[in-house]
Amino acid sequence: MKISLNLAANPSLRDRYALVVSAPTAGIALLVLIFLAYLTHSAWVRYKVTQAQTAGYARQQAALQQKEADLRRYLGQPKYSGTFREVKFVNLLIAQKKLSVPGLFAKVTDLLPADVKLVRLLYAEGIDSAAVRLEVNGRSQGALDEFMSNLEKSPDFADPVVAGVGFDKQNPPGAGGVTLNCQARYLGAMPSEESEDQ
Repeated sequence: MKISLNLAANPSLRDRYALVVSAPTAGIALLVLIFLAYLTHSAWVRYKVTQAQTAGYARQQAALQQKEADLRRYLGQPKYSGTFREVKFVNLLIAQKKLSVPGLFAKVTDLLPADVKLVRLLYAEGIDSAAVRLEVNGRSQGALDEFMSNLEKSPDFADPVVAGVGFDKQNPPGAGGVTLNCQARYLGAMPSEESEDQ
């Protein structure tokens, strides 16, 4: 008696269609790999461009530093040291010749006696000096004389000159109202002698 056995497994649905499904999956995987390779290549190209630009900037900075060192050596020679000092001095003068408006008002206000008020302040800067024109109003001529005395003694002002004196006609006689116009050179905007010695 002859018995034949079929030991082969019954193919499942997955086994039957594995080949059909694997071909599109492999195609999609290949497309994803190509896309990732493209992104990697783009990033590498950008990195190389950035690296080249950075190297170029570093070369420019080194060249500028070399030029600066050459100029310093050139100006450090004894025959140019005087010019270099003069340039530094002029730059110092320019830096110090800056007007502080609140500082100027504070300095003028400190000179005013109690019964004198500042009416007008004009500032005019010239080539080598700065002029300040002041109009003050006081209750009496004595108060204005005190103000002029304070202005003459002040280290911030020089050469004060009275331009005119007038009386306020709106106030009754004896109630005060004397107006003084004067002019002085303002030294606060100019460099001090100590700075010049440096």
